[in-house]
Amino acid sequence: MPVLDLMSGFIAELRSAGLPVSLTENLDAMEAVKEIPIEDRDAFKYALGATLVKSNAHWRAFETIFEVYFSLRGPEYDITDATSDADAEMWREQQEQRQGDGKGQSGGSMDSLTPEEIAQMLMSALMNGDQAMMRALARQAVQRFAGMEPGRPVGGTYYLYRTLRNLDLDNMLEKLMKANKDLAEEELTPLEERLERDEFETRIEQFKQEVEAEIRRRLVADRGAEAMAKTLRKPLPEDVDFMHASRDEMQNLKKALQPLTRKLAARLARKRRHGRRGPLDFRNTVRHSLSYGGVPADPKFKYPRPA
Repeated sequence: MPVLDLMSGFIAELRSAGLPVSLTENLDAMEAVKEIPIEDRDAFKYALGATLVKSNAHWRAFETIFEVYFSLRGPEYDITDATSDADAEMWREQQEQRQGDGKGQSGGSMDSLTPEEIAQMLMSALMNGDQAMMRALARQAVQRFAGMEPGRPVGGTYYLYRTLRNLDLDNMLEKLMKANKDLAEEELTPLEERLERDEFETRIEQFKQEVEAEIRRRLVADRGAEAMAKTLRKPLPEDVDFMHASRDEMQNLKKALQPLTRKLAARLARKRRHGRRGPLDFRNTVRHSLSYGGVPADPKFKYPRPA
C-alpha cells in the first residue's frame, strides 16, 4: 500500500479516536513523511507526533494507532513462523558464548528450544539488559505459546495472558533479585536493592511491551489495520464516562484535570482580590476627588460585566 494512502487511513483513525487533526496539520504530516524514510521507525514516529499531536493526553492514543498502522513496515517486522536471519545470528552467538562458559552445546536453532530454555535465556537477557535478545525472545514466545490462529475471534489480551503464563513472568522479578544478590560481591544496601528492583521491573515491563507489540503485529497481519484499530480504540481522558471509568482511566483523568485546577485557582484568587468589583475606573475616581479638593481619593471601580 502506498505511504500516502496509508497516511490517509491513519489520520482518519486519529480523528475517529478524538484527536483534533486539522487540514494544515494533515498537510504538514504529509510533507514530513516525504523527507523521512519509513524504515527509520523512531524518526518517522516522532515526526508524525510533532505534526499531529498537540496535547500530552493524546500521545497514548497516537502511539496505539501508530503501532497498528505501521507495525508491519520494514524487514525486521516481517511476520513469519521461521526464525529470522537476525535472530538466528544472535542465537548462534549466544550458543557460542554458552559453550565457552561450559553451560551448553552449540547447534540447533531457537525453534528447538524447550520452554525451560526460553525462560532461562529470558532471565539472562533481563539480567544483562539485552534489548535485542528480549525482542527475539518475545517473537519466539508469541510464536510458541500464544496459540494464534488465522481468523480466530480472540482479543490480544488472551494471547498475552497465555504467553506470559508459560514464561512464568510473575515470579521472574524475585528470581532476578536472588540471582543479583548471589552475583554481588558485597551485600547490597537497601537503596541499592531498591534501585536494582526498579531497574528489573522496568526491563520486565519492556519485555511485556515487546510481547504486546508482536501480538499486535500478528493480529494486524491477520485482520487488517482498520479492523484492528477499531478494536483498540479507546476514548480520550476528556471523553471518559467517569461513573464507569477504570483505575487507569481515572489516573489519566486526574492528570488531564491538574492544569485546569491550577488555572481555576489562579482565576478565583484574582477575582477574590478584587472582591465583587470590576477594574479601577481612573476617570471616575479623579472626577469625584476633584469635588472635595482631591484629597483623600476614593477609588471608584467599573461594574463587572458578565462573561
